[in-house]
Amino acid sequence: MKEILSEAITFSLKNVSNFEFKDRDEKQVYSVAIYCSIIELAQSFFTLIDTRNSTGSLSIYRTFLENYIDLKNLKLHESYENELAFQNLVSMKESLEAAKKGNVFLTPLKKHAKEKLPELRADIKRLKTIDDKPLSIFKKFKLAGMTSEYLGFYPKLCAEAHSSVSAILDRHIEVNKINDSLDISIFKEKPEDEYYYYLCNMAQHLLDAGVILCQILADERINQFVEQRDLVKVKVEKYT
Repeated sequence: MKEILSEAITFSLKNVSNFEFKDRDEKQVYSVAIYCSIIELAQSFFTLIDTRNSTGSLSIYRTFLENYIDLKNLKLHESYENELAFQNLVSMKESLEAAKKGNVFLTPLKKHAKEKLPELRADIKRLKTIDDKPLSIFKKFKLAGMTSEYLGFYPKLCAEAHSSVSAILDRHIEVNKINDSLDISIFKEKPEDEYYYYLCNMAQHLLDAGVILCQILADERINQFVEQRDLVKVKVEKYT
């Protein structure tokens, strides 16, 4: 299974630098940047699984999936780039407001608050968005037609990312059946087949992301990406 993801990453890296985009088109700029992050996150996930360092791998997978959803929504929904810009501007505004109120961790920003806050509020007001606040992750999944994924395995990804009780016990506590006690486990090696589902899904989503980017940019190489995606789909079906 690792080889399937490795091949998808190799193909993506080979072709990414040849994409051409309009540098004043926000949708295209955001799409290219997100796609590059998707490739790098896939490589990070592969590296952890390949070296049997599983802790953090599903946190990376979660970020990978969220990036894929944003890219998919950029293709599916007109002006979705406004949602991404809105999210970014609101985050900046909240940081400046916190700095203005004296948050010690944001002290360097305090001197910019008076000048920048009115500009940010005006920029936010001008943006046409679905809601008057940033989209929740559930709404993003829903817009992408991926509600089942949100209700299915996304909670496990979140549990890993936030180190839930079940996650930390699974990583670091072993039951000693000989003397009925608990032992400490560090860098526990998990069998690769526990990650087959994620390896297969990531390979398919990575190549589908390339197809989506080709559609957004009207790139003539779309057939090459579709062919690679379909080849991986056939390989995956043999194992699932």
